[in-house]
Amino acid sequence: MQTSRTAGIPQGLVIVAISLLPMMAIVALMPIVPALIRSFHDVPNIQMLAPLVLSAPGLCVALFSPFAGVLTDRLGRRRLLIAFAVIYGIGGTIPVFIDSFPALMAGRLLLGVGEAFILTVGNTLLGDYFDPKQRAKWLMWQGIVGSACGSGLLSLSGHLSAYGWNMPFLVYSVALLIALAAYFFIFEPQRAQATPAAQKAAAAAVFPRAMMIRIVATTFVLSALYFVYTLHFSLALDALGVKDGGQLGNYSAVASIAVPLGAILFKLISGRSSSFQFTTLFLLLGTGMVGIGLGADVRLVIAFAFVQQLGAGMVIPVLIGWGLRELPEKFRGRGMGFWTSAFFLGQFVSPFFVSLMRGLTGGLLNAFVAFGAICIVIALGNHFVARRTVPAATQGFAR
Repeated sequence: MQTSRTAGIPQGLVIVAISLLPMMAIVALMPIVPALIRSFHDVPNIQMLAPLVLSAPGLCVALFSPFAGVLTDRLGRRRLLIAFAVIYGIGGTIPVFIDSFPALMAGRLLLGVGEAFILTVGNTLLGDYFDPKQRAKWLMWQGIVGSACGSGLLSLSGHLSAYGWNMPFLVYSVALLIALAAYFFIFEPQRAQATPAAQKAAAAAVFPRAMMIRIVATTFVLSALYFVYTLHFSLALDALGVKDGGQLGNYSAVASIAVPLGAILFKLISGRSSSFQFTTLFLLLGTGMVGIGLGADVRLVIAFAFVQQLGAGMVIPVLIGWGLRELPEKFRGRGMGFWTSAFFLGQFVSPFFVSLMRGLTGGLLNAFVAFGAICIVIALGNHFVARRTVPAATQGFAR
């Protein structure tokens, strides 16, 4: 898709800022779950509902992203981005002004709908504005900035919670700043002039269902595996005898240093085939999880967690980069909508897969070993199948 203007740093920074919103949707509220339970102790089943406050936006993203993708292709990018950034900001900050649990849940659902559209449009614009080399650069910066902001956001949320359980919701007002930045810097991509024959061919183009199924299936599986560590590493450390909350946080923080390094590693190998990229990240994820499950010494476990997080830092850049390369520009918005839905569905079902594997293997650490082995088998299978069936220049996972 050609544009009458050339995208550069301002547009890239807006897209990077958009990529922070999913992390904000959960991380900003992690420190206040106990305070929520205390504040709404009279609400029936609050012990179950309080964690749902964190996860509700993700389910909305999974449900509404395909619809967001269709509208992105039909109505354009800029207006939807501005409108739903405002909706995200309003939904996120509702609890600051209305002290009731129904208002809190309504705000979280509204935030989730806004997030579905913002993420879909943001990923689509990444493909519209930048060539593959530039995309790799901005995907790398998404990984670096997201990792750095996560720790700062946890600290900020904790400090704000000292002034009231609802004060951390103020952080969601940053979406209003993103809407303002989008108003000034985001422009609607324009299609290049084409011959009548080319226009007729484009109009007759059919949505690539087979490719979309491969992208969705790959994203769903990789997302479910990606969140095994994210949601259960602290429990794995607890199973190894690490009970102190401060130690759990410190060990997790040390391992998470590898996430931005994984984003940098993606940039370094972004010129290689998709098959090579997927093989690399699956080997890192698998080796790390097997080591976590088998490690008897905490220091060794942290070392393997570092390896796992190195692969985790590659996951989103590799998936988005692959999807943007494979999808025709006419269907880029719809494709990114389905991609976003698959990723968040993977996040949603990951705990259920872990619970099932724990039952089959006899414990959480054994489940880590099993999931790691699955990753290694996928990596090796992808490598050998791609070498035999697909030319090197076009290799890609699940192709």
